[in-house]
Amino acid sequence: MKIGMIGAGSISVHHLNAFKANPNAEVVMIADVCEDLAKTRAEAYGIPKYCTDYKELLSDDTIEAVSIATPTFTHCQIVCDALAAGKHVLCEKPPALTAAEAQKNADAAKASGKVLMYGLVCRFSLQAKYLAKYRDEGNFGKIYAAEISRTSRSSSIDGWFIDKTKSGGGMLMDAAIHEVDLALYLMGYPKPKSVLGFTSDVNKDLAHRLVGYGNTGYQTATTEKRERTVESVANGFVTFENGACLTVNTAHIRFVAHPGKWIELAGDKAGARLEGWDNDLSLVTVDPYGYMTNFKPGFNEKANIFQEEIDHFVDCCVNGTPCIITPEEGVTLMTVMEGIYKSAELGKPIEF
Repeated sequence: MKIGMIGAGSISVHHLNAFKANPNAEVVMIADVCEDLAKTRAEAYGIPKYCTDYKELLSDDTIEAVSIATPTFTHCQIVCDALAAGKHVLCEKPPALTAAEAQKNADAAKASGKVLMYGLVCRFSLQAKYLAKYRDEGNFGKIYAAEISRTSRSSSIDGWFIDKTKSGGGMLMDAAIHEVDLALYLMGYPKPKSVLGFTSDVNKDLAHRLVGYGNTGYQTATTEKRERTVESVANGFVTFENGACLTVNTAHIRFVAHPGKWIELAGDKAGARLEGWDNDLSLVTVDPYGYMTNFKPGFNEKANIFQEEIDHFVDCCVNGTPCIITPEEGVTLMTVMEGIYKSAELGKPIEF
């Protein structure tokens, strides 16, 4: 399958490495508004052609699918243009800036009949797959509550990431979206009923006041300085029509004793806590003797989650395998994300 890569920034390297390792895919063209960067990636990965206008790439009829790794504010337009051009689409997270844009993507995918998959890569860890199987076999029972947390003490991430008009938000939108998605996925992607949100830009300059601060997270390929307009902290509480709830705790900048990322699930038969995407997994259930018991599944290796993601995308496009990440889930995910921000802005809960 001939692939076009749209966006040559830092995240594109993971896509390019994975496509290169997949025997059924070949990246034949790369587009980026920065010609030097597109040329650099093309030379490094043996890509025959590069350009600065993604529409030139879309006009190439030999290209069957595209992988989009561009800033969030461009996602909706490029996704819809690519689908209209008859290409399968893998788009990095977040799906879009708003739920309405995500719905536009979903409508375009339905009209085109092509695959639209989002880069919600943490679903492909061994631990996430284990939890999904554990759920599918009914071992959790009804999952009635989940919590996610992703926090940093003083992220110095820069560029378009900290410009809310370009990224849509801070840690919640750009990074913790992975944990929110994984929790929703394991809960069966229930329909949101209400959300209460809180955000603050407290200590937004903290990283640059500290001695010895360093870069954390992905950095933009270009180094232009921007005003930080994304939140420092975002929290939310979401209820769903099936009676379940989700608690969200995120921060780029916060005095937190134990920074990091985790999700926790509570079912009426068992519970689980996953630290990171592929680190410590603990489950708790009732053993055959009636005792509440903790156990840890043994994992002797880690999955290459980007390779797993790309391989799944290619399989879906080539063989028609059902995609485990759907456009409709992208709409629900953005409804939750946008709802937290809107509730925080209005200072009151939102009913969907």
